[in-house]
Amino acid sequence: MRMIFAAALILSGLLPRANAADGGTSNNRGWGLMGQADLFMGQYFYKDSAGSANGYVDLNLQQMKSFSSQSGFFITERYNYTGFKQVNELAGGGTLFQQSMEASLGAKWIRRFEGGYSLKPRLGVRSQFFRETRDEDWGKGLYDSSRYEAGLTWERKTRWGMSVPWTYQLSYDLYYTYYPRFSTLSSEFGAALASSDPGTHTLNTLTHQLSYRSEFDLPEFASAWVLGSVSMADFPDQKVVNSKGEYLDSKRSDSCLTLGTGYSKRFLDWQRLGRVRPTAGLGLTFSSLFSNQNNFDTDPNRLKFTAGYYNYWEARFSPNVSATFMKTQLGLSLGYDFAYRAYTGRLAQNADASYTASTLHQYTHSILLEASYPLLRSLDLKLRGLWSKSSSNNSYEQTYTYDYHSYNYFAGVSWKI
Repeated sequence: MRMIFAAALILSGLLPRANAADGGTSNNRGWGLMGQADLFMGQYFYKDSAGSANGYVDLNLQQMKSFSSQSGFFITERYNYTGFKQVNELAGGGTLFQQSMEASLGAKWIRRFEGGYSLKPRLGVRSQFFRETRDEDWGKGLYDSSRYEAGLTWERKTRWGMSVPWTYQLSYDLYYTYYPRFSTLSSEFGAALASSDPGTHTLNTLTHQLSYRSEFDLPEFASAWVLGSVSMADFPDQKVVNSKGEYLDSKRSDSCLTLGTGYSKRFLDWQRLGRVRPTAGLGLTFSSLFSNQNNFDTDPNRLKFTAGYYNYWEARFSPNVSATFMKTQLGLSLGYDFAYRAYTGRLAQNADASYTASTLHQYTHSILLEASYPLLRSLDLKLRGLWSKSSSNNSYEQTYTYDYHSYNYFAGVSWKI
């Protein structure tokens, strides 16, 4: 609750200054401010346990200054707090957290050229905080991290043929992610434990990413997009393990390929239901990860070596529908997401940790239902419910979480700036 009130106070303090300077919009004489604040309260359920009432806060602000019709400067700020249990993938598998918090700050400059071209360099920093237990202090989490970002986007707005507006982007991004409190026990007590040193800060990564995205504004209120990206992550302090359980001098390196496409269409209004405006969309994504890191299970009962432990491919299917009742501006939306992940080297394990002959695979289903109703010009009442279920052929979950079901419901307000 303190975080919710703090976010509201920050927002209320920013609004008067932005409106006084620019009337809430950007011009050549000052700064403009736009954004959105979501404040929710509700309850979550994880497996067979119910959580106490908690909150969800998402504050997204963008300050802008236009120097001319050819150039402008943007500052983005975001704060997010999630007060319910969730499973996040941070170290090669799902890890359960009680609460999480994220804050980020970014700056972007835009320079436009003739022919619809634009150049967009950016800088940013993001901090994430996770609480694995309720009594853990914020800022003391094992998986807390900071990410420093830099990127450059080359964009062009043109037309496909004679009538279809087309925007495409080519981007390069550089990320450095640092986990200040995650270090291996072997690196600290290796000599006492008579074990080799795998490295110290083994989760730190330096990532290069190259991506391409195209968007098409199609006739009859339709749009489509395609994307492709390749990212290469180096782990400068994580050594590769071999089949003997020894750590080599070479370091871990991952490559991830992502391909995706999507389509959405707004249909003609349904007059019989009091003028309802329906929209439908579909997204398809394929991704795969290739890593040179292996895994050696040092338990004396198993002593199992697994090559390509982190390698997998994943397919995702995401349809959605929404409807707006034009008379009352009541909005309803329903989204479904299905993901299938297959590890190509990691073996499934029985409940006693013994290995099976099958590689591990995981199914994840999620359903999101949301309703919104305008209370004031820029203030909406929102109801949101989320159900998710993950299942796999793996029964041993001391390391990662693969099988769980959860749902939550929240009610709150959305304030558009």
